[in-house]
Amino acid sequence: MTLSPLPLSDPLGRLLSLLPPKERARVNEAVDGLHHTNHRLWLEEDAVRADPVDTVRIADGKRAIDQLNMDRVRFAERLDELIGAVCPPVTTTASLHTEPISSVIDRLSVTMLRLHHTQLVAADDPNAGSRVAGVQEQVHDLRESLTLLAEDVATGRRRLPSGKRFKLYGTTFRTDTRPIPSPNLPRIIALGGMSECGKSTSGMFLNRDEEAARFKIGYLLTQAAARHGLADPYALSPTRQAELLLDELNRFADAHPDIELITIESVHRAESITALKEMTGERLRVVYIDVPLNIRLERSGGDRRALEEKDRVKSDRGADRIPADEVVDNSGSVARLRGNLWRMARPAISPRLKIISPEDLRLPFTVRAATSRLVDLLSALSEERCLAALTGSAVNGGWHEGWSDIDLLVIAEDEHGIRAAQTVEEYRAELEELGGIHLGATILPLVEAQVRRLPSRVLAALVMLQEGAPALLAGPALRLPVITRREVERDTSAALAEAVATTRRLRHDPGRGGIRPLYKHLVLICRLLLREQSVWVNGNDDVVSEAQRLLPGLGRLDLPELPEVIAAHRNGTDRAAVLGAIVTAVDQLLAWYRRQCAA
Repeated sequence: MTLSPLPLSDPLGRLLSLLPPKERARVNEAVDGLHHTNHRLWLEEDAVRADPVDTVRIADGKRAIDQLNMDRVRFAERLDELIGAVCPPVTTTASLHTEPISSVIDRLSVTMLRLHHTQLVAADDPNAGSRVAGVQEQVHDLRESLTLLAEDVATGRRRLPSGKRFKLYGTTFRTDTRPIPSPNLPRIIALGGMSECGKSTSGMFLNRDEEAARFKIGYLLTQAAARHGLADPYALSPTRQAELLLDELNRFADAHPDIELITIESVHRAESITALKEMTGERLRVVYIDVPLNIRLERSGGDRRALEEKDRVKSDRGADRIPADEVVDNSGSVARLRGNLWRMARPAISPRLKIISPEDLRLPFTVRAATSRLVDLLSALSEERCLAALTGSAVNGGWHEGWSDIDLLVIAEDEHGIRAAQTVEEYRAELEELGGIHLGATILPLVEAQVRRLPSRVLAALVMLQEGAPALLAGPALRLPVITRREVERDTSAALAEAVATTRRLRHDPGRGGIRPLYKHLVLICRLLLREQSVWVNGNDDVVSEAQRLLPGLGRLDLPELPEVIAAHRNGTDRAAVLGAIVTAVDQLLAWYRRQCAA
């Protein structure tokens, strides 16, 4: 027989009608959690009684029962908190009920479980059938009593006592020494703030965008308490709570040494997070998400009094007094919030970039002279906080006159953006006069770079610069985020899909599928496919060669040598044959890619 749920929409109808949809869903989650926990408690207690001489099983069962009882208390207190936030104001003359609503719901849950198990027994034992009707009557009476209580509370005729449980056994347990951070413990961002400020949204962003391990502080405390046999971690001193938190974080970090960032949500006890900060030092960054009440109210869709009551509960715990290293204003757009989170997840640094003089580039003299003038003009704008770099073949020795572009990356402060753009346009005009050399220029505001609002190709260029590729200009006050290869590789699939779509357009649109664009996009697809496998290759011939070797089932791409391709593009030498070979190779690569997606 399947366990029946605990439907309370009728008994609690009057109270639930006062809650916005989001809060009603939270009440239902707490009720479901309480009922499921009671079900597991019933089974665990039966299992302990099954063999009274198996001391190991009894000890293990006792630990499980303690853990489940802690969960039971947590769900009950959550229910009282949610319902208490919506209860209308009452006078002291309103009659006081003997217990909080969660206690009535808890007894109803246990009685429903008793009915369930009695029915199981009655199916095999006719003598137990008479008990079923008695338990059904208890369920009916409890539901009726709960309905009347909910109506009295909703109308202010009855007030409820505090539902706080003060379970103290097991609170004297201590370790001999204070824990210290594990060498594997990564950076931690602890997110605090008042109700509906965006703590969970921030945790979700960092989990998705930064692959951060995401925890609720209550979960960590409950797990640590269960591990040490403690009944109620919230009855412990702030220092002891911090020790438990650090112990649990250390355990996770040691088991997952590749994790680079952990987030903790719902930080609302000022003293315990202060103690944790003292133990972890700079590893822990406490962030307070700040949003005015009127904006939180608008976003939550709730009523003002309920939100203020939830804020009061959090304030009583110290949520508005946490020792924040940084306060984030979340009253603006999602883009602004994500930018702040990205900046905190990977703080900007002053990179030590290798600088190359334009005169040392393996480019024609006239191009080097024009590039030198560009650097001088950019230096005059903002030498302290400006980056200028050539990327691709212009710096790796693979530049071919009449074939290769000049690819330029400029990052400058906002106030210098217009002048930087004018300077780049002057450089573009010079290159055009020097034989129609095409300039592919990317000019970015420094603030966008610092929060990594960058396309994949720019991220890849910054990786190469930070790994030793030379820049033309990098001011001493320039601060940029550290970009890792893994971050670029994670975004490669989107860049690859875009490159494939562009190549298909070039291949099938009449007049667009020329030698140069088709060849360059074929090489780009191969480069991105390799990058998905964490293989980074420069140079057209090397990229194609490695793709043929490492991509299973691709086979040989019968491409002409690059000098033949350049001659066909510039002079028309064997143009039809070269273009035909490139088209065949492109079709082969696209067909292989399609098969891989289908697989």
